[in-house]
Amino acid sequence: MYSSYPYAYSYATYSMPSFYSVFLTVLAALVIVAGGLALYFLFVRKPNHYQGAVARLHDALSFRTFYTEKLLRALYCIAVVSIVVSSVILLFSNFFGALLVFIAGNLIARIVFEFALLLLVLCRNTQEINQKMGPLPGEPAAPQPPQDTVPPSQPQAPQPGAVPSQPPQSHTAPQNNVPPQAPIPPRQEPPQPPKQ
Repeated sequence: MYSSYPYAYSYATYSMPSFYSVFLTVLAALVIVAGGLALYFLFVRKPNHYQGAVARLHDALSFRTFYTEKLLRALYCIAVVSIVVSSVILLFSNFFGALLVFIAGNLIARIVFEFALLLLVLCRNTQEINQKMGPLPGEPAAPQPPQDTVPPSQPQAPQPGAVPSQPPQSHTAPQNNVPPQAPIPPRQEPPQPPKQ
């Protein structure tokens, strides 16, 4: 009786996932999230004071170095070679089709990759302009390295009747462009007429 029915039923057996597979999946997800957060807060978020391969890794993880431009250039070369090979293969069966694939394919590939590279170059140029202009007024300034400079000493006022001493000449350039001043002569009273 059941065999004459047009649709045959099959009884599928459903098995519950084992406890260990669920536990390992949840544990792996927790390790992935905790490891990613630890990598960000302990390494990427800090300023790059590292050297060598660790500095390059820090720049790559904090997106200061873009690899997409090199990848796009390599993909463009692969696309051009594949278009040329396809047009050569198509040349034996359809000449005009091969010519169309060669010209239109290279033109479309060039436009697509130039547009993608244009976005990357704009992003890189914007970063360079931001670095040259410095921080915005609301942003904290980057810490400057300490400089070992001695502040200039305050000049003393010349005493009346004293000969000004010449400062020692050094081979370094003067720090300011103020010309030296000549000593001021003492004030002389005009002669008064005799009293009568």
